[in-house]
Amino acid sequence: MTLVARGTANREIARELFISEATVKTHLTHLYTKLGAKDRAAAVAIAYERGILG
Repeated sequence: MTLVARGTANREIARELFISEATVKTHLTHLYTKLGAKDRAAAVAIAYERGILG
């Protein structure tokens, strides 16, 4: 979530974490579901509200 909050693209997140871009997308989809978010911006906002990101 920290990389997403910084505005990092999926491709860059994949490189940084040594995983595939498809894996990044899968993880983000699961995060959106768990947070009840519709998109990246909503997920970041919810994460800040819940104290996941500081």
